Amino acid sequence: MSCSIAKLAFKDWLYEFSMSVCAVLALASILAPIIVLHGIHTGVIEQMRHRLLKDPAVLVVIPIGSKGKGFSEEFIESVRSREECEFAIGRTRDVAAELQITTDVGKSLVISLEATSEGDPLMIRNGINSFPTSSPNNFEMVVTNDVAKRLNIKVGDKVRASLGRRLVTGKFERKVLEISIKNILPAKAVSMTSGFIDLNFLVSIQNFRDGLNVDLFKIKGDELPEHNHFESFRAYVRDLDSVESFEEWFKSQNVEVKTRSRDIANIRNVDQSLSIIILVITATSCIGFFAFMMSTIHANVRRKWKMLGMLRLLGYSRLSMLCFPIFQAVVTGILGVLLSFILYGIVAYIIDSLFSMVDTDVKVCMVPTVDFISILIVIQLIVIGASLKAALKASSIDPSIVMREN
Repeated sequence: MSCSIAKLAFKDWLYEFSMSVCAVLALASILAPIIVLHGIHTGVIEQMRHRLLKDPAVLVVIPIGSKGKGFSEEFIESVRSREECEFAIGRTRDVAAELQITTDVGKSLVISLEATSEGDPLMIRNGINSFPTSSPNNFEMVVTNDVAKRLNIKVGDKVRASLGRRLVTGKFERKVLEISIKNILPAKAVSMTSGFIDLNFLVSIQNFRDGLNVDLFKIKGDELPEHNHFESFRAYVRDLDSVESFEEWFKSQNVEVKTRSRDIANIRNVDQSLSIIILVITATSCIGFFAFMMSTIHANVRRKWKMLGMLRLLGYSRLSMLCFPIFQAVVTGILGVLLSFILYGIVAYIIDSLFSMVDTDVKVCMVPTVDFISILIVIQLIVIGASLKAALKASSIDPSIVMREN
């Protein structure tokens, strides 16, 4: 019987096509602008996040100044073990991390050294998955694009570096290193004049300049301290949403760090403000549409009172009468939502086309697929809810009333 009443309800919906189309257009006219607003909201926020993420420094956390004797290996390990942290590695003193490298043709350049190791996001996000290593007979380095251009070097080339130190005894020692260029970071990654080497290599350079034993260089000096301490460190946060909590943890450790948390908070505030505005507009529109559907369906049931009574006389149950207006409301809801999706697609294409003239990589209006499914479900719940009062009235029709009126 349910199949029969659904078919009958649909035929009746088609019979009053002009009124049915008006209801569909009413829903689409309310829903399409809301979807477009939601798409612009999503697109703009995603673009802001995307542009922020394009900045290589946005996920980097670096301490401001030093902390007493520096940062111990244990502290850096505790940073690395944090849920928000993707990668962390120690940094030596800035003076100790400067190195003059020279090519075979005599070109020289002073670069700043940074430590790197497996899992370094700076390397991985720029397509470098093979990291520099160090051993007494082999030293490797990844250089920035600026270094490669100024020295006219490429991957596989070798450069030389000369280290010198004067011991307390007055003896002067020199160590000449031959370093292979392992890889070159693209210009978008780092704009500095830098070289990235194995942490052990970087620490060995500092220890050599401090007059200490350096096993990597096979050079004797003063005894090494019991525990290594780093002047600073370089850490990477897993995602934008983790920056603020990571910064709060450092504050609890009395470590002041440099982050882009303010920029991220601004994006979050814009997102929340737009979400509230769209939510208010959506709620108001949905209430208006609910009232419109409820009054329309209720009027239809009253107008078709005798027809529904005749259906009861023909043997249709109360449940069938209950489903009759609900089926028609669902058809209106589905077609209205589909039409609004089509209108959204046209408007989104026009908006994106206009903005693509300025930036070909930009997509201003976008709605995730899951949101389309959610919209369809919510609208069906609204139209079903709007039709319930009329449906209950239809199910309570007494066939005897129709017989008496006839």
